[in-house]
Amino acid sequence: MPAANVATKVSRFVGDAAGLEKTLRLLQSCSQVIAANSLPAAAAPWLQARSQLALGRRYLRFLKFTDAFALAFGAFSSHSGIVAVLEFGKWSCMGMFLLLESCTMLDVMGVYHASWAAGLFVEAMKFWFYSLSLGILLALMELWGLSGKEPVVSTGSKEKVVEKAAQAQEARAMERTSKRRNAVKKMVIDGCDLFIPGSITGWLVISSSNVGLLCVVSTLLAGSDTWDRIHST
Repeated sequence: MPAANVATKVSRFVGDAAGLEKTLRLLQSCSQVIAANSLPAAAAPWLQARSQLALGRRYLRFLKFTDAFALAFGAFSSHSGIVAVLEFGKWSCMGMFLLLESCTMLDVMGVYHASWAAGLFVEAMKFWFYSLSLGILLALMELWGLSGKEPVVSTGSKEKVVEKAAQAQEARAMERTSKRRNAVKKMVIDGCDLFIPGSITGWLVISSSNVGLLCVVSTLLAGSDTWDRIHST
């Protein structure tokens, strides 16, 4: 692939809001890993970089809680049963996370320091933890629903009918494989991200370096979907 073509693709990716967020997230995660494995004096600039990159990402998702609540309210119209309940819970918790995080923006920007901002941020992390947990549960349910066996096409006298049925069965099998792969991917992404709020709330004990590495993994996996979406249009 020519270097100019690569540069164009990267430019399009970074020019997209979601692509820019994933780029900043990757840089933030790498900064965290480097800082965690450096001496205190050498770690200081990397920690500062991580802080500034995190702030930049928060600008991009400011007021995004409206989108999450809209998805929560639409869960019962697009899904049914326990899946609808879990979807509603997932996006409601995500909306609460983004809402509470938005309330601490002035504090993290250094414009207005509030004594309650740190505690509110921890509460926001709890809602993100709940949302990710429900997302993992939804992915597991999707995998469970895709675990059934495909009906076997029986041979008959009409060869063309059998051939068409076999082709349809193959297409369904490919679709199930794609859905299963996506479900596993979502579960891995949410599972990696779960350690971010888990470490902040103290519910999961993990080193800062490992949190950064897991964040790199989830960012690359989620970023690949964003990359494909941007360059498929």
